[in-house]
Amino acid sequence: MSLRSLGRNHDTVRPRSLGKPRALLTAIFCAFAALLPVVGVVAPKGTVVLLLLAAVLAIPTHWYAERRFPVPDLRLSVALIVLVAWCAIASAWSDDTARSLVLALRIAVILAAGMVLFPIAASLEDAARRRVGVWLLVGFGFSLIFIAVEAGFDYPLLRFFKTASPGNEAFWLTRGAVAMALIVWPVTACVWGRGFGWKALAIPIVLGIGSLFVESAAATLGLAAGVVALLFAVSHRKAGRLVTVAATVAACAGMPFAAREMHRHGWYGADWLPSSAQHRVEIWDFYAQRIAEKPVLGWGFDASRHMKALYPDPSITGRELAALHPHSAPLQTLLELGAIGAAIALALLWLVSARLDVLSGRTRAFGQALFVAALGIGSVAFGMWQNWWLALCVSVALLVPLTAPSATGDPVSRR
Repeated sequence: MSLRSLGRNHDTVRPRSLGKPRALLTAIFCAFAALLPVVGVVAPKGTVVLLLLAAVLAIPTHWYAERRFPVPDLRLSVALIVLVAWCAIASAWSDDTARSLVLALRIAVILAAGMVLFPIAASLEDAARRRVGVWLLVGFGFSLIFIAVEAGFDYPLLRFFKTASPGNEAFWLTRGAVAMALIVWPVTACVWGRGFGWKALAIPIVLGIGSLFVESAAATLGLAAGVVALLFAVSHRKAGRLVTVAATVAACAGMPFAAREMHRHGWYGADWLPSSAQHRVEIWDFYAQRIAEKPVLGWGFDASRHMKALYPDPSITGRELAALHPHSAPLQTLLELGAIGAAIALALLWLVSARLDVLSGRTRAFGQALFVAALGIGSVAFGMWQNWWLALCVSVALLVPLTAPSATGDPVSRR
């Protein structure tokens, strides 16, 4: 099955190539692909602006070329609408209903932009996708150079622009390292398709080694999980499908139990873990206990930021327990939206995994690696509803139809 099945209905007619509007659309996506790695590293919060700007420019351009608006994938759209609707409903029992509703609206805008951009991206011709791929490689290469210069020469540019938090320079690149840990999969797929084959895997491996020097454990985990998933995906098609399903179930259903077990075994004081990871173990255990108190409906959408007022006491180690969020998407979903919201999120992830499985060749394999990498990072870092994180995930996923050929002719796994 072709890549055009991703982000659009099966009965959608293949769009025509109509000169200047189509060329302009290609230019918009080339700029998007080139800027995403740069923005992701230098100013991660800017990914929201980049994604929305791409939608604002691409939607009217596509309409001008085709005289019709893009049709998003129906099932994914319904699943996202149900998720956002439940977030809005769960705002009713949150401590700040108005703030929670505004957050739900922001999330809806980001997700809607992505869902509309997917069918537009899937309409590009292969020649246009190759151009987008070239510009993605350019932006990725520039970002690698930027990270190397900053880490190797004591952060000269970041020191100049980020004067508010001196002494915390290494932290400035952690989000950028995570962005690169996701973008590397479409990049590696592009390099693979240009005749490098297995040699292309040197890119995520070297990037994983480099992530150790910028002290981003989440990026290292994401890269390791992606490599493992890719090896499964290229070994056999069913193995790739199995690893995405297993990773989804393990993250969504297993995280609360893992949190309690890690704390029970004393990992919050384990010398082999960095201090931030030890603290994370305490935070996860705290939120796992709160989940058990309201398992069905949860505490309300975005309620995690208000938990400190209810539980102000620190842990036995003196560390704060109630953070702004649990630093884990599965725990945050269960805490705020309960079992109902978790079931909706699980169904959504299953739909995404199923969409990836119908793709062909390297598109499927690298898409599954990206899926597992994002799931791994989201399970141990960041707030699930942070706008930049959602926009980054949507934007990187958008690179799959933007850069992969419509009918991959170099399958990398046995059927």
